[in-house]
Order: sequence, then C-alpha cells, then structure tokens
Amino acid sequence: MISVESMIGIEKSARQMGIDDSILMENAGANAAGIANEMLGLAGKRVLVLCGTGNNGGDGLVFARHALILGAKVSVYLMRDEVHLKPLAKRNFGILKNLGGRRHDIVFCREITPGTRADIVIDAMLGTGIRGEVSEDYAKVIRLFNGMTGHKISLDCPSGIDADTGESLGTAAKPDITITFHDKKKGMSKSSCGQVLVAGIGIPKM
Repeated sequence: MISVESMIGIEKSARQMGIDDSILMENAGANAAGIANEMLGLAGKRVLVLCGTGNNGGDGLVFARHALILGAKVSVYLMRDEVHLKPLAKRNFGILKNLGGRRHDIVFCREITPGTRADIVIDAMLGTGIRGEVSEDYAKVIRLFNGMTGHKISLDCPSGIDADTGESLGTAAKPDITITFHDKKKGMSKSSCGQVLVAGIGIPKM
C-alpha cells in the first residue's frame, strides 16, 4: 500500500530507467482490460468508457482499445472536446478514431443521459492527481455513472476520491470494482472503492 506521492516517485524512477509514460499507460489500460475480461468476459458486451482529459482518461482510452480487441462493443465519452486532451490521451484517442473509421463496434458518444445503458461502465475521468472539489461538469457525469446499471469499474481510483485519505472531494464515483495500478493506494477501502484489484504497469516492485 503506497501514497500518491510515492507513486509519483516510482513513475519518475521508471522514466529514468527508460520506461516512459506511454509504456506505463499502455500497460495500465491493457492489463486493466485483461482483468475485466477475466472477471466479466468482454466478448459481446456493451462497454462504455467515460474519459477525462488527463492520464486517467488516457488509461481509459487504452482500455477501450483492448476491450475492442477482446470482442466488446465499445462506446467512448470524452468529458471535454479532444483539443483539451493531454498529449498521451490525445494520441490514444487518435488511435481509437482511426479504428473507428474501419470498424462498426466502436462509437463516440456526444452526450450521456440517465437513459444511457451498458453492460460494463468504466470510470476513467479523474485519477489520483485530483486536487480540490470536483467541478460540476464532472460531478454531473459521476452521478450518472453511479446511477447506471451494469458492472461499474473505476480505473486507478474512483473519480472524486482522495486516494491518500479515501475522502470524497464533493462528488465521488461509487464503483463495484476499482482496478488500481502498480499497488493499492493508502486511502482505498471497500466502502469507497468496492473490490480493489491491482494491475501491473511494467514496473518491478523494489
């Protein structure tokens, strides 16, 4: 079990070893999709991935691509227009768009409503780097996520949770499962995260 600050240090050490952020993101999203597939079976399932603009959103976009590879019917919703995506998230969104031009089992949603349905819903909106209260645009989608039927999974930590304390930052996702990366974070508990599972990101534990 580690703190967010410790995780930042681990990622910095990985970069110094030549394991850059694109490798970490690919491993995170791919391994999370593999865990979801083992638990729930993704083939033929409707999977909705809710993505923020930062690296957590990038993890979600990689998850979406690997879910597609595993046979899911994937829908992706971006919290903000793609011009606001950070570089790695934008790169992975571009890959998905290229796939979308060739396949009919991926859809890019323009809005999420209370009637939106999926077999599996992925929360990749806000990661461990969140500071301060959740803004209303994110809070609205988090509330929709919480009200959805189907299996709800958060990547790395539930959106709106302080990963060091487990406290809600105004509005927080309430997943059935949290797939966190590299190691469980200090503030994670069953009450705030549901079942917590760990996905490797390609960094050996020292």
